[in-house]
Amino acid sequence: MNDLDNLRNKINETDAQIVELLLERFEIVKDVKEYKKSHGLEILQQNREIEVLKNISDKIDNTNSQEYKKYILEIYDAILKTSKKSQR
Repeated sequence: MNDLDNLRNKINETDAQIVELLLERFEIVKDVKEYKKSHGLEILQQNREIEVLKNISDKIDNTNSQEYKKYILEIYDAILKTSKKSQR
């Protein structure tokens, strides 16, 4: 196996971990949906979304990976949009 194959295998392993974490996140989102429903809360809570994105941004700021910040925030924006859709 060459270096490129090794790198691709690492990406595949990382992707598998990401999928597992996303599945876990969506199970939690389902629980949040039920909580909101039973307590008469709105699905969209803009302050929470801002808080999540700020937390992610701060985590990135505390790393040496600033060049990826824009892309990670775009991914999280998509995750949040999809989470809102799944709560409808």
